[in-house]
Amino acid sequence: MTDRPGAARRARRVPWWVFVLSIVLVAGAGIGIGALLWAGESSADRAAREAHDRCVHQVTVYFNSRNPDPAMSAAADQLRGDARFASVRGQTRQEGWAEFQRIFADQPDLLSKSRPEALPASVILMTRADTTAEQVAPEIRQRFPDAEVRTTGSCPP
Repeated sequence: MTDRPGAARRARRVPWWVFVLSIVLVAGAGIGIGALLWAGESSADRAAREAHDRCVHQVTVYFNSRNPDPAMSAAADQLRGDARFASVRGQTRQEGWAEFQRIFADQPDLLSKSRPEALPASVILMTRADTTAEQVAPEIRQRFPDAEVRTTGSCPP
């Protein structure tokens, strides 16, 4: 054994650079995790969440008579006051035709065989988070018996 009492203590002492290195590593890991959390969900995750929300919460009410726009507008006005719906959006027959043309712009044969009067006017409803489309659809069918009420049905998780 040595005669110096401090010699044993110095042998166990951690070098200062090991302490600094551990602080840098911990800080780097914290920043990395924070960056991952801040980045949020990917566009694919966001698209999947939006599709699921649309599946669970969207109700579409189609009006397909000779002149469906007035009936659609009246229905949209009635439904705007309903607290179960987060949004109520009316779409006239002409607006539906414009969307149809945009969606099928790469299929000129289909567009040449289609006509605006074949499309309905519609009201697109999005229920609030605490209500599903399946819960409100039966009452909407009773309220508008001449309209076709559609929900997506079973939704993927």
